[in-house]
Amino acid sequence: MKKSIIYLAISATLTFSGCDYLDDMPYDWAQPDDIFTNEQNYLKPINQVYAYIPEGFNHVGNAFLDAATNDGISTIIDSDIHKLSRGYITSSNPIEECWNKSYKGIQQAIFARKYLREADLVLQNKTQEDIQAFKDTYCAETECLQALFEFNLLRHYGGFPIVDRIYEVDDPELQTKARDSFKDCVNHIVQLCESAAAVLKVDPEGGNGSYGRMTKGMALAIKAKTLLYAASPLYNRTDNNDPLLGYTDGSDVTERWKLAAKACADVINLNADGTISPNGSKKYSLIALTAAKTYDKIFINANPNPEYILFYTAAKDNALENRHYPPTISKDQGGGTVPSQQLIDAFTMKDGSDYTHSSDGASMYTNRDPRLTAIIGYDGSVYGKNTIYTRISDNTTIDGLNQVKNRSTNTGYYLAKFLDKTLNFGQANVGTVFHLFPMIRLSDILLSYAEAMHHAYGMNADPEGYGLTAIEAVQKIRTRAGFGTNDKFLNGVTDNNFMEKVKQERRIELCFEEHRYFDLRRWMDGNQLREPIIGMKVEENASGLHYTRITVDEARNFKDYMYYHPIPLKVIKESPSIQQNPGW
Repeated sequence: MKKSIIYLAISATLTFSGCDYLDDMPYDWAQPDDIFTNEQNYLKPINQVYAYIPEGFNHVGNAFLDAATNDGISTIIDSDIHKLSRGYITSSNPIEECWNKSYKGIQQAIFARKYLREADLVLQNKTQEDIQAFKDTYCAETECLQALFEFNLLRHYGGFPIVDRIYEVDDPELQTKARDSFKDCVNHIVQLCESAAAVLKVDPEGGNGSYGRMTKGMALAIKAKTLLYAASPLYNRTDNNDPLLGYTDGSDVTERWKLAAKACADVINLNADGTISPNGSKKYSLIALTAAKTYDKIFINANPNPEYILFYTAAKDNALENRHYPPTISKDQGGGTVPSQQLIDAFTMKDGSDYTHSSDGASMYTNRDPRLTAIIGYDGSVYGKNTIYTRISDNTTIDGLNQVKNRSTNTGYYLAKFLDKTLNFGQANVGTVFHLFPMIRLSDILLSYAEAMHHAYGMNADPEGYGLTAIEAVQKIRTRAGFGTNDKFLNGVTDNNFMEKVKQERRIELCFEEHRYFDLRRWMDGNQLREPIIGMKVEENASGLHYTRITVDEARNFKDYMYYHPIPLKVIKESPSIQQNPGW
């Protein structure tokens, strides 16, 4: 078998150690006839495609991607996330890039799909019909995964080179292959999703024991997110003449919003039996909150989780807690990504009215959105059995503002979301927990649906009979969060300002899930990426506690060309037909 590549030379490998991408093929690629006809091995190449799913949790400089937005910052002084947020990036050091990993995933997906389809597979006690069904299912999984990798390329770079076959190393096309248009890339992702969704079942192959494998709902969700981006302002600028960066044909964006709305509705209305209808038993549902199942527990050790659609599965450990706990209760780290005052101010009052900053004090944390205490740790918050204090006083702990380099908060806040507060590093047996990072969950789809329906039909209309209006989709999330019938959040809202409410709700409900970094770009709200990061300094003296807003980082920088990420310089040098994004 000749050595083959999908696209681009990459010297580092993620799953296979010690082999150069061009010089040595991974073991599973050595003899495809042997691998794909062997009952013990035929799933290995398919399983390997999953290794390229984008990670969440601290994947940029040991920080959440949200630390490069106005919602947070990292306590780690030399973290790459600071360079990203301050615009200290170049094509030779892009920091946040997915080109190489995405193409390795695409390569593995195409390889696995091609040879599995061609293999003369024999499985014990299985008929030819059974074997063909297995083949169809696992090939559909690779299509779904390829769509995910391509979606990640799309939201980073715009148009990218579409690849649908394996290239030989010396294939001359590699020197001439260029990026495809944004429009063609959107269509290609949608085609992959539709092909996968037509085959995949609602539940993963193998049942809950295979939780995390691609399903029909995942394929539909990737399609929905792709179409949402395709309709967004960044890709529909009237002054854009570059087909790599968005649409240039002058077509009606309203039609794109309609496609996005339907795609989101298909996910929302996916039933457990595989049908799509507003009626029936839904596959995905928002977890109902109880005294035992509080909001914070939605994100901890729920396997399977009825509102997680697509997710990254991290190993069972306690590293996330060690990194993000306040340092007095972590093992040897603490801090990590910490929220900003801007994020705290974005939470409404308990009755849904806007929080209005007048004078700061401990009262600012009371009678607020019920989600605030589940997401944010502030002076006096409780983590398990421990109360943490960020205040500066005669008895300041290392949880206090700027007390220990790289560990103590620099905003006056700590992250609480995703952390299992029952883990106690003071015990001999700390324990571990599964962390599932949600890439797409039902709340995201509901808010995407609200956005698309609003632009397509208005906030109060449901002419297609999807079962929800835009305003009802938003309220559904807020009702689950704990807001009652007196919720004022949407009172008096009109079609002219409804999107501001959608943006605010996305900011709260989906915070630290790495959506805001891309949302602000697709909405062209780059001004918010230039905001100085604000924190809260709490000082205690004989007269009591005193709260003062402080500027934590005034070096945030964002220029308009940064709406698109730079293609790595190495790619441009090795593949001269690849056009760099403007400004880089």
